[in-house]
Amino acid sequence: MKQSTTKFYNWAIHKASSSRAPLWLGLLFLLEIVLFIPLDAVLMFFCLQKRNNILLYICIATIASVLSGLVGYLLGHFLWDLVGSWVIPHLVSQGSFDRLSGHFHQYEHWALFFGALIPFPLKALSLVAGVFQLGIVPFTIFFATGRLVRFVLVGGAMALWGEKVKLFVDRHFHRIFMLIGAKVAMAFLFFWALAR
Repeated sequence: MKQSTTKFYNWAIHKASSSRAPLWLGLLFLLEIVLFIPLDAVLMFFCLQKRNNILLYICIATIASVLSGLVGYLLGHFLWDLVGSWVIPHLVSQGSFDRLSGHFHQYEHWALFFGALIPFPLKALSLVAGVFQLGIVPFTIFFATGRLVRFVLVGGAMALWGEKVKLFVDRHFHRIFMLIGAKVAMAFLFFWALAR
């Protein structure tokens, strides 16, 4: 595992230094719905390699991440019609599903904003928003706002404390990568607890 993360780290540094860095960054964030890599760390690499482009990278990451989130939303929305009748009786009870749906609809805007702001898996947030058929316009607005604030914080930290952060990431990249698994597990625990 450590060897794989080292390869990815070296690959990200190489792409962040290339002339096509904005294209690579956009592609990675556009594929966020299917990737299991720490994209905040990727944004850090890109911002550190070309600090003059921090604002551009923040905009690219936000737009691509929102597009990826919309893909997840639409997948959740349309796939639920196909698999929902199997999921309800086999994986979750109707009562639990209704409670979880009620929580999401009650706190829709805050759930979307904070879910996009904190390191919560985009896959889980966007798919669930689609499954519970939250409005696509509020989803886009609050998801985009949360992501923009998050990426501005990352970019701002790179502008202010770039070298210190780079040293930390260089030393602990493997651990940061391992946090992805914990993040996914936390998402499932969150939904399970909410449905209780």
